Amino acid sequence: MLLIISHYGYLLLVLLFSLVSYWYFSRTNQLHRTMVTVFTAFISLRYLLWRLTETVIPFMGSGNEISEMIWVGSVFFFETLMFIEMFIFLLIMSKYNDRHLVEHKPMAFYPTVDIFIPTYDEPIDVLEKTIIGARNIDYPNFKVWVLDDGKRDWLKDYCEEKGVNYLIREDNSHAKAGNMNNGLKHASGDFVAIFDADFVPNRNFLKKTVPYFDDESIGIVQTPQTFFNKDPIQTNLNLHMEMPDEQRLFFEEMAPARDGWDAAFCCGSCSIVRRKALDEIDGFPTESITEDLLTTLSLLNHGYRTIYHNETLSRGLASESTEGYFVQRERWCQGGIQCMLLKNGPLRMKGLSLFQRLLFLPYGWIVQPLGRLFILLVPLVYLWYGLSPIQFVTTENIIDYFVPMFVILTLSNLWLTGRKYYPLLNTAVGIFSTFRLLLTVIQTLIKPFGRPFKVTPKGSNNDDKPNIEVFTLVCSLVFFFLTVLGIVINTVPELAILDDVEFFPYAVIWGTMNLIYLFISILLCFDFTSQRKEERFDACDYTLFVNNNEVNMKDVSVNGFSSEKIPDVEKNDYITVTLFNNDADKSMTVTGRVVNSRSLTAVNIIHVGENSRDRMIEVLFSGDFDKLCP
Repeated sequence: MLLIISHYGYLLLVLLFSLVSYWYFSRTNQLHRTMVTVFTAFISLRYLLWRLTETVIPFMGSGNEISEMIWVGSVFFFETLMFIEMFIFLLIMSKYNDRHLVEHKPMAFYPTVDIFIPTYDEPIDVLEKTIIGARNIDYPNFKVWVLDDGKRDWLKDYCEEKGVNYLIREDNSHAKAGNMNNGLKHASGDFVAIFDADFVPNRNFLKKTVPYFDDESIGIVQTPQTFFNKDPIQTNLNLHMEMPDEQRLFFEEMAPARDGWDAAFCCGSCSIVRRKALDEIDGFPTESITEDLLTTLSLLNHGYRTIYHNETLSRGLASESTEGYFVQRERWCQGGIQCMLLKNGPLRMKGLSLFQRLLFLPYGWIVQPLGRLFILLVPLVYLWYGLSPIQFVTTENIIDYFVPMFVILTLSNLWLTGRKYYPLLNTAVGIFSTFRLLLTVIQTLIKPFGRPFKVTPKGSNNDDKPNIEVFTLVCSLVFFFLTVLGIVINTVPELAILDDVEFFPYAVIWGTMNLIYLFISILLCFDFTSQRKEERFDACDYTLFVNNNEVNMKDVSVNGFSSEKIPDVEKNDYITVTLFNNDADKSMTVTGRVVNSRSLTAVNIIHVGENSRDRMIEVLFSGDFDKLCP
């Protein structure tokens, strides 16, 4: 009985602590978050120390073959790197600052604001929403500037038609940062709000963010990047109803946690910057392709803080394909490494504390691809070469050290991230990202600068044909079949490679988990195409009126809607519909053609004149629809 308690004591302690956490702890309580992260770090450190003192050091001193010692040491080295990243994550997540609860005093006056919309090749179906949304912001003293690095005459004409400023420049040097610096030469507002070409601001964006600047130490206010479409992870796995988009973990959990440490950073779009602070650093930095992170660091060096307002004040387009997904993340990875190497980066910048340097290093971008590759390699090396990753281990050791560590990491991450983290799916998405990001890490470390800035393809510029992420697919298939074959061969005595089968059961379990991750990775390589030209929004059964009939609307887009079956309406009929009838300020009457009238009625809206389409864009994309459809 005492032996059972000894072997299972820490596992029982972990389970008991986890139950108490889920039942009684609050995620917004600072003490509770500290208790969870400290306990998780303690159990994890206990495991890591056991690995070092009871498995690695004794094995290295027992006169084994060099190849075995190199392999065992390498596994522990990369395991330690991954634990360091995990400890940094726990440190960040031990705090949480939910600034959207802050109540500002009414503004006595309204400082001037310039709204920058930098664009390169985005099509009109993307740009029109951002321009109309920016133009209709509820604020008395602002100018909208469309900064066109694509030099398109049609966009110039469109901007003139909509009454917003249009700028081009002679060249495209320094990409987005250079484009915005050109805008600074013409703009003169007290603040600069930035929206990428696919992000539509809510009407209340400026009234929610400008009051923060009463504090002279604040240089940037960043807000979440929220999306009105599904990202490729949700689309390709058909899980958009079950899981949030991939960036919710960062924007809703990690960013507020970093703000608690005063280590929030600018993410480019959906942010607003103090113009005086920008002038002090001679505009947006151009040394890195991630000018947003470098802007935060440069302002920090001049005594200005970046803070995070955790409230959805804009919506944009998530990457619509796996290619767009990788273009975006490879740019972030490359830019993070570039910033690390610069004079005004986290390693070399004067005036930063050790803690600030730690939190701004691109440690995760470098370590995660390497760590995940080792997760795939460990069972393969054992199954094909007989090299065990760990020695001098018993089943009791696994239960006493590994299992408590695994359980507490899983459960604490679930608690800390508030259902934004799914262990199986998040690990599989990480495996999916590994192969291309690892190449980016290697290429950037060898040649940090000189690679061109790539714009993420979105809207009608995004290829709507079925696409396959070939490189990742090939890598995933190779690892998948090598793992399957390795397990099968070693279960047949005549074919078995292994002499020592002590680790074989664990290798089978490990390899099976890898097969699940790789299978999901393979599925993610196949893009599903969208059949819709415009994104549809759930209408929450909102009431509309047609020919004196009251019906419930199901979904709506700029170009149409679907509803319950409308009585006495047939396909190809033309009808007049009052949308959003319960709110007179937001209601609008449109004409539409019925394209389906079976169990549901589907209607294409016929927009007459520019005001009809603009009004529809304003209602759906500027935050009003959120209030109509909670």
